[in-house]
Amino acid sequence: MSGKNQKKYIANRKKSGMNQSAHTDAVQLSKAMPAAAGKGQQKNSSKTKTLPPSPLFDKNNLMELFARVFLLAMVFIFPLAMGTEKYANITHYKNSIFYVLAALGLCSVIVSMIIKVISTPADNFKVELPRFNLPDYAVLLYWGFLFISTLLSPYKDIAFNGQGVRNDGFIIQSFYVAVYFLISHLLKLRKFDLNVYCLGATIVAGLVMFHFFGVDLLNTGFSKPNWESGLLFMGPMGNINLTSYFVTVALVLAAGIYITRQQFPFDRYGAVTLSCFALMLWAELNLNTDAGIVALGVVLLAGMPLMLISMHRLGRYLAVLSVALGVIAFNRLVVETWILEEDFGKPGYLMICAAILLAAASVFFCCDLVHPSVRTFQQKLNTALTSRRLLIACVAVDALAVVGVLIASFFAAKSKKSGVLYEFGQILYHGNFSDKFGHNRMFTWKRTLKLVGQKPLFGSGPDTFCTVFNEVYGEEAKKFFGGRNLDKAHNEYLQLLICSGLTGLGAFLAFIGSLTVKAFRRAADNPLLACCGAAVIAYAVHAFFGYSLPINSPLMWVMLGLTGAAVRVEPDQAA
Repeated sequence: MSGKNQKKYIANRKKSGMNQSAHTDAVQLSKAMPAAAGKGQQKNSSKTKTLPPSPLFDKNNLMELFARVFLLAMVFIFPLAMGTEKYANITHYKNSIFYVLAALGLCSVIVSMIIKVISTPADNFKVELPRFNLPDYAVLLYWGFLFISTLLSPYKDIAFNGQGVRNDGFIIQSFYVAVYFLISHLLKLRKFDLNVYCLGATIVAGLVMFHFFGVDLLNTGFSKPNWESGLLFMGPMGNINLTSYFVTVALVLAAGIYITRQQFPFDRYGAVTLSCFALMLWAELNLNTDAGIVALGVVLLAGMPLMLISMHRLGRYLAVLSVALGVIAFNRLVVETWILEEDFGKPGYLMICAAILLAAASVFFCCDLVHPSVRTFQQKLNTALTSRRLLIACVAVDALAVVGVLIASFFAAKSKKSGVLYEFGQILYHGNFSDKFGHNRMFTWKRTLKLVGQKPLFGSGPDTFCTVFNEVYGEEAKKFFGGRNLDKAHNEYLQLLICSGLTGLGAFLAFIGSLTVKAFRRAADNPLLACCGAAVIAYAVHAFFGYSLPINSPLMWVMLGLTGAAVRVEPDQAA
């Protein structure tokens, strides 16, 4: 062995010896530690775990305070604002309220930034550039393509300002993007934020149900029960389709909050959250929008299982399904059987039995049962049900559900009944794309697709669908819809395709897709992300059958902003 190698060998021996002795000392010290010291450590660790929750905003950060105040205003003030003319001018009134709230929010943030710059000494002043992620770049790209589309539009005035009170022009969409950045960048998301979003929607759902039974708390002038009036306006947001946006997304959030145990601290067992979910679902059933029902079905079968990473969460998921079936059976009993005098039938009794079985399964998975043998079985099951196996099982259940829907739609297509399954079966198995399908949406969709080739890249300009469509199909649409003009595609994606082209639609899909992927990729680190990801899926499905208006879109962009804020929360900061 050479002298150089010998020195290296001796140095390595000394180093390894030191490490080994240090390791041995640490082991011996831990073994010799008395039990009392161990108990003291446990006390300290328990104290660390039960630290009081972090405040809702940093007292030195005015911008976060203003962002949270803006959130509260959008959740509790905006949905309830109607004006003295009620439904006659509700779209214009909510448009104005949104502009006022958004302008106040943005101005307060700008003022707080100026105050911060002025009050900071020159030596300590640093310019901190915002850190953008993929959804941020996608939404900026979307806004940029909207701007190009507006400049190239042959209808520039409409493209900038929007089509009357049903405004979806460049200016209001710029405010939507600004709201997204205001919330996603300035808010350090807490479970408080998602819970208040659900509470705002619960208030709306309660007013909808009062109105449904003929109790006109909003003084709209429509005081007959809905089954007598057939009114398509219920609650403070007017049109049932627009109300369904807010209620659907919020009840999905509530389900996610309950499953992941992110409810308010005073709601220890999640009873308040589950009650909010039940009330919103009851309202959604009586709003009776196909878009909302389809969105809920997709999320409960495809979105919710993505947050199941433990046996306890599986139990809470089963509890949500149990409550959902119970609400459906209750609505069938009260509305259809007692009021409309229809037969409760076997489906009603089957739903009650299924709800009871799911509730029992939920108790088994969630509760620590007393009997030792049962508890041992629970522990073994908890060990066996890894998150990967749960996901595989959920995918298998979803596959069976899809097969069940395909079979049900096949038999429904042969019957003479109407409904979603009948229409789906007719399209899938018979190639029947009747204009009346989807509450007459198929008429619009078929003709809209024929207009894509006119300006495929950047479209005709934001909110110019009405002008473009009626130039070609105006007379045909008036005959089909009884003299009414058609100003929306009743599909947000088709609307974007015509108005903003492939570029605008592509950027928007990239924005929604990247938000969803980021949410579920880190859902194990931050439970709030799982809730937000499921809500984004609900919105994306609902948008396939809906349209953007100043009544519903501001609330959807607030929800997207909350998801963007959740994506920014580091794993060790999740609260």
